[in-house]
Amino acid sequence: MRISVLAALGLLSLTPGSAPAQTPPEGLVWMALRDINEYGFDRDDPTNRPPLVTRVPDGMIRAVDMTDDGHTDWLVDYEAAELSSYCGTGGCSKILYVTLGDDGLMRAFDEQAHTLTFYQVDGERRVEAEVHHALCSSDASRECRYAYAWDAELRRLVERPTRDGQGIIAVGAFSPIDTSEDRGPPSDAPEAVADIWFKTRTACASVYVDDGVEIRRAALHDIPDVDGDGVRDWVVERPSPCQDSPGDMVPYPGFEVWLSRADGEAVQAYVSPAEIFPKLDVSAGPAVVVTEPACGFQETCAQTRLRWDAGSGRLVE
Repeated sequence: MRISVLAALGLLSLTPGSAPAQTPPEGLVWMALRDINEYGFDRDDPTNRPPLVTRVPDGMIRAVDMTDDGHTDWLVDYEAAELSSYCGTGGCSKILYVTLGDDGLMRAFDEQAHTLTFYQVDGERRVEAEVHHALCSSDASRECRYAYAWDAELRRLVERPTRDGQGIIAVGAFSPIDTSEDRGPPSDAPEAVADIWFKTRTACASVYVDDGVEIRRAALHDIPDVDGDGVRDWVVERPSPCQDSPGDMVPYPGFEVWLSRADGEAVQAYVSPAEIFPKLDVSAGPAVVVTEPACGFQETCAQTRLRWDAGSGRLVE
């Protein structure tokens, strides 16, 4: 029997400042009920399962306003479903969908988080995610937050300082949507950057994978514009070399900054030494690349800010 949307909704919990309550898209209701009912399902014994859930738990689907464009956006919060498979030490899965008018919904955030907080700064709507502390620091007593605004042209969330003014973020430490399982370079990567992904394939012997061979490739991270041309740029982390034995420490080879051009090309603008890690200061535009060496637990790491030198077309210290 088909379950009607109204029967499945339950009471919608609204985020303060959000649009008036509306019936969420039927697809979100279907997705929520599917995920709830899939939990604990045993294909070998389909009768060995809890009763069928036909109503979305209160607060699981919430109307929010991420874009201030007159359309209701939607947050699906799996914490309300109380399913252990969707929660962990980093919080519970939360999926934010932005409504694109007649173009339907676009997934903007899909990750585990303790909280998602919606707020406004100087007329710009933002969302701040509190995530696992290890994504910022090894210090478990520190909270870890990342903030974003919606870019209507790019159709994605873009980096912003947190509510308490923290603007320096580690490159590649956290993304609103996990792309680690994607099979290939990002679709929007310039050809020169994408080629690095293909050409750096390294096969290393490993006792930690089933077939004994670990495949390593360069990690490609798109970053906010750092040279002032208004186009997002790239950080490339080439793969570490293979260890002589499984217990050997793997040195970090450093990183490269590649600048995107309006014509779709990209040029290399900086190559770091080994054991120097990339961060970004997104407090203002253009963003600033900040380099940082490895340092001990709870130590204050020495940071170097790179500046854009238009004459040489490079980032320099």
